[in-house]
Amino acid sequence: MTGFSVGIVGLDAMGGALSRRFDQEGVGHSATDLNSRMLQAHLANGGSAPAGSPYDLAQMCNLIFMTETSDDMLRESVTGPTGLYHRLQPGTLIVDMSDVSPQTGQGLARSVVSKGAAWIEATPVGGPSNVRNGNLTLLLAGPQDHIESIRPVLQSFAAKTLRLGELGSGGLAKSLAASLGLASLLLHTEFMATARKLGLDPAGLADALPLLAPEAGAPPSLLKNVVSGDYNSGISLRQAQANLQRYAQAAGSAGAPLLFTSLVQAALTSAASAPGADGDQLDAARWLAANAGVVFSSSLNEPSA
Repeated sequence: MTGFSVGIVGLDAMGGALSRRFDQEGVGHSATDLNSRMLQAHLANGGSAPAGSPYDLAQMCNLIFMTETSDDMLRESVTGPTGLYHRLQPGTLIVDMSDVSPQTGQGLARSVVSKGAAWIEATPVGGPSNVRNGNLTLLLAGPQDHIESIRPVLQSFAAKTLRLGELGSGGLAKSLAASLGLASLLLHTEFMATARKLGLDPAGLADALPLLAPEAGAPPSLLKNVVSGDYNSGISLRQAQANLQRYAQAAGSAGAPLLFTSLVQAALTSAASAPGADGDQLDAARWLAANAGVVFSSSLNEPSA
C-alpha cells in the first residue's frame, strides 16, 4: 500500500501495537529494539521481520517510526553506537512517536537533517489499544510535504492526523491541552466544594452547568468522578506535573503571564504530600475539596467536621 520501506524502532506497548496493526493492514515492515528480549518476544508472538539493531534497520528502511519510552532510549536508538544515525539514507523520513520531551526530539532532528533525512514529530493522543483499533489521533509537526507523502501509512493506524506546525508543536500542544483540562477541573472542583458548603448537590449542579452557563461549555468529564469521590483518572500526578512544567517553561520563554498556572503548580505540589494521596492527578482535586472541608462521595457529599 506504500512505496516506502517501513521500519519500527522500539517494541514496547506502542511499538508492538503498531507492528501488529501494520500486519493487519498489509503494511510490510521491519522492526527492532535495543532490548534483545523485547525483540525475541516480538518474534515469538509472530512479529514482523527483525533487524538486529537500529543501525541495521536504517540500511533497509526509508520511513522509520520511533516508539521509544524514554529520552535516553530514543537518544541511544538514534545516535548511540548502534543507532540509526550512522547508516541513515538521504531522504529517509523519521516519524517520532516516542514518549519523550520535545527538547530531545528537536535535538535529534537537527542531527538527522545533517544526514539528509527529515524528522516528523507525531505525538499520539491515545494508547496502544487505539493503535490496534486504528482510531488513534496524531498531532503532527514538521514539513507539510513530508507529512502528505506518508499520510496513507499514518491513516492505516490513525483516524485523525492534525498538523499543528513546525517541530516542537505536537508535544507542546498536548501538554498545553492536558494542563488546561486539569486547571479547568480544579476550578470546577473548587466551585463544587463551595456549592456543597452552601447546601447544593454537587452532582446535580454538575449536570445542570451546561444549561445554567452554556457559554462556559461542558464541564470536564472527570468532574463527575470527583463529585462522586472517585479520584482515579489513570493519569499520574507526576505526568500532570511534567505537562504543566513543559507548558510553563514554553510560556515563560515567550513572556506569557502565568498567574493561574502558578496556582495550579502549587496545588499539585501540595497535593502530592497530602493525606490520602495515591499518585493520581486527581489528588489535587481531593486536596482542594479537603481544604474546603468537603468530602465527596457517591452517596452523600458531607462537609467534614
